[in-house]
Amino acid sequence: MIDSIEKRLRELIPPRDETIFEAARYSLLLPGKRFRPLLTLATAGVYGVDPFSVLNPACAMEMIHTYSLIHDDLPCMDDDSLRRGKPTLHKVYGEAMALLAGDYLLTYAFEVLASTKNLNEGQRLHMIQLAAMRSGAPGMLGGQAIDIESKGKEIDEDTLLHMHCGKTASLLTACLEIGSWAASCPPSPLLYTIGRELGLAYQFQDDLLDATSTTALLGKTARSDASKNKPTAVSFYGVEKVQDKLKKLKTSIFRNLEKLPNQGSQLAILLHWALGLVG
Repeated sequence: MIDSIEKRLRELIPPRDETIFEAARYSLLLPGKRFRPLLTLATAGVYGVDPFSVLNPACAMEMIHTYSLIHDDLPCMDDDSLRRGKPTLHKVYGEAMALLAGDYLLTYAFEVLASTKNLNEGQRLHMIQLAAMRSGAPGMLGGQAIDIESKGKEIDEDTLLHMHCGKTASLLTACLEIGSWAASCPPSPLLYTIGRELGLAYQFQDDLLDATSTTALLGKTARSDASKNKPTAVSFYGVEKVQDKLKKLKTSIFRNLEKLPNQGSQLAILLHWALGLVG
């Protein structure tokens, strides 16, 4: 499935002479887990749709994710120099081109969603609406704004969870919801709950890795959150409590997956892998 995603991403943005396309391809095609497009495809499979028929929406979600990483890495945001084991985009192409390449990937994602021919007009409209809402100020951007405003400050638990639900869980939830709409199924509250819990688990796991792993293993600068005095699950709860919360989140996620059609099937397999579980 990852090979199909990689192939489609290359087809959607083929090589061109203009720098903006080169810059967009540089970040988009760096080796990654492709978790968000896989999440979209797996959810479509749960609801009885051939996952390969949803490649365009899945790739659109990867474009939105990559745009957010490009902008996150800019000097005015997190000022990171390494992403997926390679120099960040602005280190290679400059800040202005990195900003424009991120903008291009975001806007092009909606063009891709709007022009997916094997979906009907209603499906496309719902997907566009969800992608816009979940990636915008009520979702991912809102969480990132809290992240920026919280640097060097003490925040309460509600603010921490609101930040994580926005900047991480929101786009993951959109992947689940878009996969559901691929089967013309309006997303259920259960799917939203799974997305929220998955986002928190994913962020808690990321915070643990940032605090305990190395730059070589992460492919990005380790302990960067602590060096920038950013609030994280680890700085708020401590390592042991985060590990305990993460275990409880995983248990809840897999219990909820069993309530989906076919007990979550492909989605359960994917999340076992993504959350570091065996079996």
